[in-house]
Amino acid sequence: MMLMEKIKLKKDILTFFYKDFKFYFQSKMIYLLLVIYVAMCGSITLFGGDFFANTNPNFYHFFKFQPGIMALIIPAITMRLWADEYKQNTLEVILSQPVLYKSIVLGKFLASWAVVGVMLLASMPIWWCVSSLIDMDNRIIFVNYFMVFIMSGSLCALSFFVASLCYNMIGAFLLGCVTCSMVISVSFRWLVDKLVPDNAIFMKVVNAFNFSMQYNDIIAGQINISSILYFGLIIVFGLVLSVVALDYKRS
Repeated sequence: MMLMEKIKLKKDILTFFYKDFKFYFQSKMIYLLLVIYVAMCGSITLFGGDFFANTNPNFYHFFKFQPGIMALIIPAITMRLWADEYKQNTLEVILSQPVLYKSIVLGKFLASWAVVGVMLLASMPIWWCVSSLIDMDNRIIFVNYFMVFIMSGSLCALSFFVASLCYNMIGAFLLGCVTCSMVISVSFRWLVDKLVPDNAIFMKVVNAFNFSMQYNDIIAGQINISSILYFGLIIVFGLVLSVVALDYKRS
């Protein structure tokens, strides 16, 4: 019985994944987002850090600004996932079917995260062009690409949750941008310094939950399990909240 339930769960997840992933590429908007993303990445890589004037050019700026770029791009990806269901009145039909809420959430989330992966793949020609001009450790670049994908998944989960609360695309996009921007930029170090100065334990706790510090450590080559767990926990947190929001709307 448990085996049949697992098979059905996987089948439902794949159904929703295929439906939404296919829908993305039936729209012209996703191709516009691909062009905008690649153009932003290329501009920042080549012109954001004086690439041509630098005596030792590298690929650092490409990865440094990924959170900021993703904070603008990802809400544009996730904003339609729920808004279109509300607009077409199909959400009630979906929720009336014998499917688990987590299969709906996982399928839709994985579809949006897969689109982010396609965008990262579309940016790889920049890497190949730059590597033909300068000597780089391509293994580190590949690992950094993977970590950008994981980081993007955490922003995607948060933006996905925010989109589940909104009934229109504009609201979902704006609220998603604000949420992602706050997550990548807000730090409570100043508050800790003010309330409990010179407290090493509190500072370590704050640093452990600091999005920018976790990400900057990764692109600086300090990859560890705690950073992967950090972004993984954000993904789980966002998906759990999405299931709760869906259950609330159904009730």
